Amino acid sequence: MNQLTLQGFTVKKSGDTCRFFPMFCPPVLNTISDVSSLSKEEELGLKERQKVLNLNDVNEKYKHDYLNSYFKELNVSNEQEFDWSRMIIRALEFKEFSDCQALLDMIDDRDFVFKYKHDLEMKFETMVGWFLKEKMEITTRIIPPQLDDGRKINLLSLYVMVEKDGGYQSVTLDNLWSAIAKDLGFEYQDEDFIRIIYAMYLDVLVFYYKFKSVQKKAQDKEMLEQEGTPMAANERSRRCKSAEADSSQNDKETENYALFTRNMQDGSWILHKKRRRFNFSEARKAVDEANKSVMM
Repeated sequence: MNQLTLQGFTVKKSGDTCRFFPMFCPPVLNTISDVSSLSKEEELGLKERQKVLNLNDVNEKYKHDYLNSYFKELNVSNEQEFDWSRMIIRALEFKEFSDCQALLDMIDDRDFVFKYKHDLEMKFETMVGWFLKEKMEITTRIIPPQLDDGRKINLLSLYVMVEKDGGYQSVTLDNLWSAIAKDLGFEYQDEDFIRIIYAMYLDVLVFYYKFKSVQKKAQDKEMLEQEGTPMAANERSRRCKSAEADSSQNDKETENYALFTRNMQDGSWILHKKRRRFNFSEARKAVDEANKSVMM
């Protein structure tokens, strides 16, 4: 009771019971009203309850007049437009390496990756698992890889960051694995682990993909060089007829959809400015010279 008094409450004792009232609130004479047949405390309680109900009414009116009308204008529930790119990403299956090439070509478009990052992350892990199992006959590696403390490594983000900085060899020569580890949410000292993970999961896949791309470019270049010869003209004509026949047959059997990726040079990761190389030997030399200057 003394504690309540010290805290500012007014305490009124009546026999073996007591009532207390908040600070600056005078005690209420709890008499019965002749009009409502209620005590003063009951009337105060009804008034407080009515205030709460009125406040709820104001909130409901606000929701009805503003929030509901706002979401109705958005017309989200009646959206009928389908995102074909997302549907194709989710339906993509890996049966040949050309399927891997298709996904890696999509990832080369950075705007496309930003838009469909969640779907591409899951599909990228599926692709890596398929490649390890079918092409390298490795079934013991956990996907996605993780540290000893359970933190998982996002393989798509790792791939994109290394490609942005010029690839595995360039990142290693420029001492950038610590920066990539930090960008992935790890510590600088985890750089060796991140580098090993890339080598174990992605290095051969990326090499194989780039090898296939170079091989295809060489074939295209050879075809362009032979276009001027009569034999090339006959071959071109034969291929055009064969392609038209295949196209008409495919149109009858299946429906074809196109992904809305740009795959243009200005959207590629390789055009991003690379990080500045950190030269540890130069840094040590600068520190030694500074120490020598201070000592002198």
